[in-house]
Amino acid sequence: MKTWKKAAAGFLAVSVFTAGIAFSPVAEAKAVNQKTATSATEYKNGSVFSASRSEAMRTAAKEQALSNFYITSGPKLEKAVALLEGLPSEKTGLDRKTPYFYRMDKTLYGNYFHHIKAFSTDMETLHGEYYLAKDNSCLFRRFAESGDFELLEGSTEKLMKKVEIYPASTIIPLDGKGKTLVRVPGNLPYDLTLTSLNETIATIEEENGQLSIVGNARGYADILAEVEIGGYVKSTKLRFAVMDKRDIAAYEARRDYAPIPIFIGMEWGWGPGRYHHHRGGPPPHHHGGRHCPRR
Repeated sequence: MKTWKKAAAGFLAVSVFTAGIAFSPVAEAKAVNQKTATSATEYKNGSVFSASRSEAMRTAAKEQALSNFYITSGPKLEKAVALLEGLPSEKTGLDRKTPYFYRMDKTLYGNYFHHIKAFSTDMETLHGEYYLAKDNSCLFRRFAESGDFELLEGSTEKLMKKVEIYPASTIIPLDGKGKTLVRVPGNLPYDLTLTSLNETIATIEEENGQLSIVGNARGYADILAEVEIGGYVKSTKLRFAVMDKRDIAAYEARRDYAPIPIFIGMEWGWGPGRYHHHRGGPPPHHHGGRHCPRR
């Protein structure tokens, strides 16, 4: 068995909450991003104002522009902020005594997460970035410097049901290699373990942190693929056909008359952002597969 750890130094922590149970009701949400002046600070294109009000008007212009793409006020944002501010500062990295400007993407990230950012009140400095599941089942913090994620609260059990595992191609050339692809909402880091259930036909190989399925003999091989995030695992059994050149030629000829669908894909994540290459280290002693520990 070999495991492929996605992302270099994950901080995923198992929640103290009971699996599958959403967060406890938070305290009454307070208003966020309140304006500190009257409507005189409303920005109007082409308006003329005193130079002493330049900073206030600049901030108002930014708020107006942000509202086209982000949620900057209202009950949805206020509930998310109340949840964040109800957690210990050492978890969120936010100072309870410091005011922040919060914004939430209008579009769900990976069709699953509310993406929230906490800025300084002048909207210049980012102080925190967070991903809250739309069903409130889990909350992650992202560290901007390293790109690492930490599970702050909740459970990943419901999240794992959204994970998809599938082969890049169901056909592996004899003495060639195949790959298993994973789609995770929000492109979160994950640990991938592959185990060959028929090593006579195919085995698992790790090279430079990448896991491959190596075709050793003609026939069918079942591969057990397991993806882990935050203490929960989704397991899927995938079937691959190992073929030599004559098998592949015959298959292609038959397909011209009666197309047979096969899965062909590229390495990619779910949602905006680039695909993150996996890194790993030396495998521990597991029979029948490969395991690459997280660095």
